[in-house]
Order: sequence, then C-alpha cells, then structure tokens
Amino acid sequence: MNLQEIDKLILKYEKGETSLEEESLLRDFFSGEGIPVHLKSYREMFGFFDDEAGRTVSADFDANFLNEIENGKVIPITKNRGKMTYSLIGIAATIVILIGLFFQFGNNNNNQSLINDTYDDPQIAYMQARKALMAVSANLNEGVGKLSNVSEFNDGLSNLNEISTFETGVQSLEKISIMEKSKKMITLKQ
Repeated sequence: MNLQEIDKLILKYEKGETSLEEESLLRDFFSGEGIPVHLKSYREMFGFFDDEAGRTVSADFDANFLNEIENGKVIPITKNRGKMTYSLIGIAATIVILIGLFFQFGNNNNNQSLINDTYDDPQIAYMQARKALMAVSANLNEGVGKLSNVSEFNDGLSNLNEISTFETGVQSLEKISIMEKSKKMITLKQ
C-alpha cells in the first residue's frame, strides 16, 4: 500500500468514516517496519490500541467497583471556603489602606493644617483670586461668543422643515400618478 492511500485512510479514520477492514489495514501498516517520520505518532497510537485490546476485565469488576464506591471516603464539598477567602482578602486590604493613611496623614506632629496659606495679607489674596477668576471669565466669554453661529445653524434647520412639507406634497402627487395608471388600465380593458 502506498503512502497516499495511507494518508487518505488516516484522514478517513480521523473523521470516523473508516470501515473495520480499513482500520485493519491501518493496524497492519503501523505494526510493520519502514514507517515514515511524519506518521510515527500514529504507530504509537495504533500500538496502544492493540495492546489494550488484548486486556480483559475480571468478571467481578463491576461488583468490586460498586463496593469501592459504597465503602469509599466521602469528601464533603464546602462552599464557605470561597466566602472566607474573599472576607480575608477584604480585611487585609482594609488594613493596608489604614496603614497607608496613617503614614500619609499621621506624621503631622505639630497640628498644623494640611493646607498652608500662601499669602499673609488677605487683601492681596483676594486680589489674586479675583484676577484669576476674571481670566477664567474672559476665556469663557470668548468661547461662548463663538457659539453665536449656532443660531444660524438653527435657522437652516427650520428651512429643512419646509422641505419636509414639500415632500409630503410630492407623496400626494405619487398617489395621483397611481390613480392615473389605474384609469388607463381600466380604459384599456373596456
């Protein structure tokens, strides 16, 4: 038997479409010598099947198997293990967060506030804050000014509404053309 036929039989075997005679041919081929390198794994597979086919099961196998099941150790499945793990992880995370907060904020020994003033004179602080807010206001007004073109866009949209009324008229005309076609059909039949 040539290698092309063996390759075809292997493909059929892998699809589960081989007959008993074809499987016998494959077993005979793989039990022989001179098997190509790319088919060596099939030789081991068919050899395993041949070895296992020769083994027999004792007559009292079923009884022994059922006895082992009845006498065997029962291991209960607990669902609390997962909940307990998640609880421990949550507790550990909380401890880590508390330690981090202690080292971040706990080193303030002289009871000073966390935010220090940058200005000693409140009048100067007020003027600087006012200056910053005015700059923000100017930039905001400039951005809002550019939105004035949106009103022109809204005018264009209102013009489109008039086009939709035109389309309604066109649809009415289509109904009239259908009526004209039906008139022609009726007059042709008489």
